[in-house]
Amino acid sequence: MQKEQLTIENYTQKAFRFQDRQAGVSLIFDPDLESFTYNAYCLETHLMKELFTVEQDYLDDALDLVNAEFGSWELVDLSGKSSGCGSCAAK
Repeated sequence: MQKEQLTIENYTQKAFRFQDRQAGVSLIFDPDLESFTYNAYCLETHLMKELFTVEQDYLDDALDLVNAEFGSWELVDLSGKSSGCGSCAAK
């Protein structure tokens, strides 16, 4: 069975997670150049410490890098619509 991967369709809503680490792709806008680049990243979520970052000019390259390096981790939804207290009707 093939593991889920980050794709062009889901990279803004999903990331890989393993214990206290998260890896994904974020979009960066440079106002001076009026252009976007893509940041392939891994961070420690409790300390908010960046452990790995590579800026890529193309989304496909950033996705390929993150999927190759962190694709064995669990792919999770970042939207906050997961089970647990965040979905409680008492909010």
